[in-house]
Amino acid sequence: MKLSNIYYYLQGNLRYKLFYSIFAFMIPRHIYEQIEVRIRSMDKDCYNNGVCKLCGCTTTALQMANKACEKPCYPPMLSKENWKTLKQGKILFHRHLSKMIYGWKLEHYTFKRLPK
Repeated sequence: MKLSNIYYYLQGNLRYKLFYSIFAFMIPRHIYEQIEVRIRSMDKDCYNNGVCKLCGCTTTALQMANKACEKPCYPPMLSKENWKTLKQGKILFHRHLSKMIYGWKLEHYTFKRLPK
């Protein structure tokens, strides 16, 4: 198991606890908003089964970690500036794990992947 996966597991589970508690205000707004969009954007089978069908991680804690979806349903967690850019209707590009470059935009408050 990679050390980065342990980090993302801990990060996602900590944010999960905060997100569904009275302490949700502790999550920065641009992260909180992205979590909401990631949950709306994720594969419906993964959501309904409570686990990612690719990696086996628990949803929705998986969507709260900074890493991108392997399918990909959403990009890695964006900086405040990049999140603002997407919210303004612009497109961002991201190199995925497969080294394929994808464009991302927001459409109906979900991530929309645009192959380059």
